[in-house]
Amino acid sequence: MVDLNTALAETVDLLAPPPSIVVTVAPGLPAIWTEPTRIRQVFHNLISNAVNYMDKRDGLVAVCCSDEGEYWRFSVADNGPGVERRHFERIFQLFQTLAPRDRIESTGVGLALVKRIVEMLGGRVWLESVPGEGSTFYFTIPKMHRQVQMEKQ
Repeated sequence: MVDLNTALAETVDLLAPPPSIVVTVAPGLPAIWTEPTRIRQVFHNLISNAVNYMDKRDGLVAVCCSDEGEYWRFSVADNGPGVERRHFERIFQLFQTLAPRDRIESTGVGLALVKRIVEMLGGRVWLESVPGEGSTFYFTIPKMHRQVQMEKQ
């Protein structure tokens, strides 16, 4: 059981965003049955990307959660540069990055790893974005632990 309130507080603390970027985490996040390292990696990669690619003087990153019946739906939203729709699928592929490598150090592995972990946990990941206004990355995690789901089948 992973208390996401604690996990997210530790993740944001570890990332230590600069003072010009405010990261908010909605209160009352659920505790979920999952692998602690993997769910932390998902949040770490999404928040880290929002911080690293921020192009605004006053950056905002917000982590939220909603109850979607059998799933929890999480979002990591930012007011950064945004992503053009034509790149939505590409950015989840291994070794793909949109920023020049001499401007932002990136391996292009982070979002591919997010997608792989979320899908392994039985969820899905997607993106909504407006270039120049920001992006929101969404992902779902089943409320019922995947192992329990497989045993019931």
